[in-house]
Amino acid sequence: MDKLPTLGRIIGQVVGPTYAVYVPLIAKNASKIELTKRETFKYGAHPRQELDIYQPSATTNPAHDTSPRPLLVFLHGGGFANGDKVNEAQPLFYKNLGHFFADRAGLETICMNYRLIQHGAKFPSGAEDLETALKWIAERYQDQQRDVYLFGNSAGGIHVVHWLLEPAFHDFRRKIIAGCGGVKLSGALVVGALFNFKFSSPVLRQNLAAYLGDYLDSAAPVESLTRCAETGEFSSGPWPRLLIGDCALDPEDILKATPEFIERLRAAGSLEVDYLNIKGHNHISPPLALGSDIAAEEEWGHEFVSWIRK
Repeated sequence: MDKLPTLGRIIGQVVGPTYAVYVPLIAKNASKIELTKRETFKYGAHPRQELDIYQPSATTNPAHDTSPRPLLVFLHGGGFANGDKVNEAQPLFYKNLGHFFADRAGLETICMNYRLIQHGAKFPSGAEDLETALKWIAERYQDQQRDVYLFGNSAGGIHVVHWLLEPAFHDFRRKIIAGCGGVKLSGALVVGALFNFKFSSPVLRQNLAAYLGDYLDSAAPVESLTRCAETGEFSSGPWPRLLIGDCALDPEDILKATPEFIERLRAAGSLEVDYLNIKGHNHISPPLALGSDIAAEEEWGHEFVSWIRK
């Protein structure tokens, strides 16, 4: 973590050097990470519609504890163009994340893939994939009384916000928030997402347009929030708790947009919205740090788990 401030804040420039920092830290715990039980399932027909389920060990979840475990659903980042539930070049990522939340926190952890630009992804396909996965999850765990928590990082966070706020997903969203066959959406964490594209550089706007197309400005999360508020949904029924996070070394456009988004969420209705600033980390590092067994690196993960458990 001490090396991260020297890398800067520009996402394209910090990716490789940040991985170089964390590869050896996570490699030290490779055997423990690989021991965590992981199963892969199809949640839809497209080759990218797969997810991995990480199960807590017997030590983490002893046999005498029969209470239903919360489900954590993770959507990776990658600028809508890259990313995988298991990194092809460095396969301990995101197994490390699944290991941390399953074996260290006792959460049944689901890491899902979604369609990328190279697969023809166009707004709102990421949110569509998330809804398809949630329907699969609701069927798999029906009658088990499971609380579901979403965790979207960067572009994955934008997909989470689109699904939470866009009127197109209203019907199933209301069902799972209320409790769909025992499976209930209880909360969502969004970290490192850009909520307002007006702060973006021309280069970033060009990259965003590859996924958002003609909806580049109208599909910014702040605009999704406006549309949802106009429907009256925030005041018409229960709503999951929200935890909005950014990193100390995130790009300035993210750091500018995050407090505005939180303020507008709180003004929209009686929502429980909390804020998490991840100390010492940059845009890339938080998921990579989990499983390192280094307290300062993993502090944010424990804070997230405490938020779930409260």
